[in-house]
Amino acid sequence: MFTRTAMTPRSWWRRIRWTTVLPIAASAIAVLSGAIWLARDALPLFGSSPPGEGSLLVNINTATAEQLQTPPGIGPARSRLIIEHRPYANIDDLKRISGVPDALVDDLRPLLLVNGETQKAPPP
Repeated sequence: MFTRTAMTPRSWWRRIRWTTVLPIAASAIAVLSGAIWLARDALPLFGSSPPGEGSLLVNINTATAEQLQTPPGIGPARSRLIIEHRPYANIDDLKRISGVPDALVDDLRPLLLVNGETQKAPPP
């Protein structure tokens, strides 16, 4: 019948067929590096874009809470925080508010103003 031999902690790696493992590992590395390369090249496609037709250019110094909620990522809580910390000299002043992430400020930069009135964005 079948007899089982005791394996010592060091003997398991001796039974691995390296001629099988190495090509699989090389293929996995090639696929992962290709995926990373494609993702890196695709990032500009999903970056910030100019405001679309019908969206608002919001003045963060004078807009109402409802107007502040029109850009994506700003809800009732963030609009209250923005109103509480007024006035702003520039858009980067929003980064000093703890509830507004820096990445969100960078993404919303084309939709925000500090001078002038809240208005509809011009067509692209």
